[in-house]
Amino acid sequence: DWIVKNAPRDRQAAGSASVNYLMLMGYVCGGWLMGRAALKARARLESGSDDKAFLEAKPVTARFYYAHLLPRAAACLAAIQAGSEPIMALDVDQF
Repeated sequence: DWIVKNAPRDRQAAGSASVNYLMLMGYVCGGWLMGRAALKARARLESGSDDKAFLEAKPVTARFYYAHLLPRAAACLAAIQAGSEPIMALDVDQF
């Protein structure tokens, strides 16, 4: 939403947000996949699968991801919403 709302008045909005947007989506999609894996592991455990140690580890790794990696998505969003001005503040000859 931020990119769509700001792009008409800031032609650099999408470009300045691109890397952080991709990182945000990676963290969010990773969380979704970890959740799916944990749910499937629970279903397999309940059905009597013989790979108990591996399947019991899935919710543990999902909780780790949610606690230590998924919060980084909020930082990516904050960077996106900072806009293009901090990125575009230097002139080319200042690099």
